[in-house]
Amino acid sequence: MAFTRLKPRQEQFLWLVIEGVPQQTAYSQVYGNANENSCAASASKLLTVPKVIARRNELIAAKVARQPITADFLTRELMAIAGEARALGQGSAAVQAMMGAAKLQGLIVDKVQSDVLVRKPSASPESPDDMSPEQWLGEYTTTIEHMPTEKGSDLEPEPEGSGTVQE
Repeated sequence: MAFTRLKPRQEQFLWLVIEGVPQQTAYSQVYGNANENSCAASASKLLTVPKVIARRNELIAAKVARQPITADFLTRELMAIAGEARALGQGSAAVQAMMGAAKLQGLIVDKVQSDVLVRKPSASPESPDDMSPEQWLGEYTTTIEHMPTEKGSDLEPEPEGSGTVQE
């Protein structure tokens, strides 16, 4: 398989960028320019050249092919991202990366699907599958009778709906 050929400095710059060095710093190291604004502009411009884009994609694909993606690898990457975000004062991004790691490890579950057989109108296996509301009330309810208190008694009157239970 043929690969895109670049000038040695361009190749070196791309290797640094692929390894995680900020593009401005990588450009400064390779080309020896100390002016930050100039390095940032030149690095950005270099990364838009079609041959450089093609070679960058090739290098990224090669790096990905070498690195097996496992749960441990992803957890380490997410925790590294959380650390970087925290160092930059990006609390929300840090929390999101930590939550991603927690989900990956199974500590947090987004949604749970529970398949449950619900028997209506009762959970009892002996109950019939279909009942009219009157049958259900007759079978599963108890009658509550209100007992009025005597006028002038020490007891507080019972609220409506309370009383003794008849069975």
